Amino acid sequence: VEDLGLEGDILPVTYSHVTSQNRYLYVRGQLHKLPSGIRGMFQTVPPFSRPLVFSLITEILVKKGKEADESIHSFVSRRLGKELADIAIDSLCRGVFAGDSKKLSVRSCFPSLFKAEQQGGSLTLGFLLDSGKLHHFHFVFPSGSRFISIIPFT
Repeated sequence: VEDLGLEGDILPVTYSHVTSQNRYLYVRGQLHKLPSGIRGMFQTVPPFSRPLVFSLITEILVKKGKEADESIHSFVSRRLGKELADIAIDSLCRGVFAGDSKKLSVRSCFPSLFKAEQQGGSLTLGFLLDSGKLHHFHFVFPSGSRFISIIPFT
């Protein structure tokens, strides 16, 4: 963005903005509103079959990967579950990278996630051990000046 001189064209979207509170996934012919707050993490929200907090709780117990790199889909399936990888992460990768999560590298596309696992043995512990820094992924879309900040699961 800086190399192109477009920093002034980025418009931040705050967490209180209506677009931050209303995100949807189109799955199996239906539009599903995603949870927008902490409370939503504790509820079963379609298209998911169980509360998302269970993925976070069990993530701490998953052993660290032994490969030098792996696909985003494989990484998320292993750490957070196949359902989350198939539905949410695949949609995210198709929207952000215009690519297949089963072919994209987690180490290249989400280096903070890879680093967290390597340093802490899990995403949750890795982010907590990383000096309390807040990690952001920034994406700029060509269709206008849109800016999204995604904070990983910490």
